[in-house]
Amino acid sequence: MRKDIALPALAAAGGVAGFLLRRWQLACAYVPETGLFVHGAPATYALLGLMGLLALAIALLVQGDREGPEDFLPAFGCPEAGQMTVLAAAGLLMVLSGALGLKDGLGELQLWRADPELYPMSGPGSQLLASVLCLPAGLGVLLMGRAAYRNELDASACRLASFPALAGLVWLFATHLKHGVEPVLMKYGPGLLAVLLLTLAHYCAAAFLYGRPRRRRTAFLALTGAAAGVTSLADRPDLFTAAATLAFSLSALALGRALLRNTFGPPWPEGERMPPPEEEEQEK
Repeated sequence: MRKDIALPALAAAGGVAGFLLRRWQLACAYVPETGLFVHGAPATYALLGLMGLLALAIALLVQGDREGPEDFLPAFGCPEAGQMTVLAAAGLLMVLSGALGLKDGLGELQLWRADPELYPMSGPGSQLLASVLCLPAGLGVLLMGRAAYRNELDASACRLASFPALAGLVWLFATHLKHGVEPVLMKYGPGLLAVLLLTLAHYCAAAFLYGRPRRRRTAFLALTGAAAGVTSLADRPDLFTAAATLAFSLSALALGRALLRNTFGPPWPEGERMPPPEEEEQEK
């Protein structure tokens, strides 16, 4: 079994199934008048069961006896144009989410100025900070995708590789603040879980640049995070959250797939691996 094909496909299918089950749950188990979910609803059990089984299956399938790469380029290098396209789309979406978040954050800032006692500064402040960080984070994803495609790391890619995890951490804090007074965890639980898993996935991916490779953990977080991200889109979040969730999910899925390919898949054909620029000049 080609794990680099089966596992990303499983995560994507699980995310779509989770999206449909979440929509079913919101349609038949959620009572808007009370803000509560019906106890013992089949949709709730089906959603929780799916996510639990999906996480268990991925955790078992990422195991293996084969030794994998421990540096960033051997772990995530991929000469396929499709991989670069997905990461480029993720990076651009991340930049777009930053622009959308700045617009929303400035609107919340005006509310705070109008009534500081009713609207605490922590809400718009964390929203604005997360949005600002999404701009270099998107550029970091673009540069990591280029480095993986060209099999060449530069200083800019190394400096910006940590920004997706940093932006995700502030985004996680902003999400918690936004829903911190909500007593029903099921209302925002899928979205909060998705942000947490995606943040950890990008943190583990960046850790390969600093001598802290965790191959199985990174693959598990990337795949489960992508599935949880697609599932959380069923809540119809605001534009910033939707764009950021899709961007982080795409980049996590692409990085997870490359890591699985380089760990469990066959060696890349010699003709597909692009040499570094210095080797190209020597050949000329």
